[in-house]
Amino acid sequence: MKKIVYTLIVSILFVACSSSSDEEKDPIFNEDGVAIAGYDPVAYFEQGEAKIGTKAESVSHEGLIYYFSSTKNRALFEENPTQYLPAYGGWCAYAVAESSTKMEPDPTMWQIQDGQLQLFYDDWMTSLTGSLKEEWNGDPDSYKVKADSNWESINK
Repeated sequence: MKKIVYTLIVSILFVACSSSSDEEKDPIFNEDGVAIAGYDPVAYFEQGEAKIGTKAESVSHEGLIYYFSSTKNRALFEENPTQYLPAYGGWCAYAVAESSTKMEPDPTMWQIQDGQLQLFYDDWMTSLTGSLKEEWNGDPDSYKVKADSNWESINK
């Protein structure tokens, strides 16, 4: 029953947020082309926390701008950007797995699984039944297999 509620929430939220183009494939979450809403992708791995970066410590990569919270984090990203890029283009991992949809995540709802940064959607609706991250963690391997498979179709 809980899974049905989560799927219903994701579906409703997808319809409500579907004003963005289906052709959009990158995690641009603001009008300036800044990825991950300005959060530092390296900080998740190196500091174990979601940290806002700054424009002064930014890098352009594949058409997106990534902000970093330190010169060291920016340098680590520049050495190996693919190590730090979020899974599923930065979209909500649960939405990709359950609904084959791109849904803007909350960058403070995250985890590292199999060396990949996963981001999750969160708002007051998901708070009523528990987070999508908690649902994912109920069977992380199964969700990851589904998300990996769905992402191949979504990202064509």
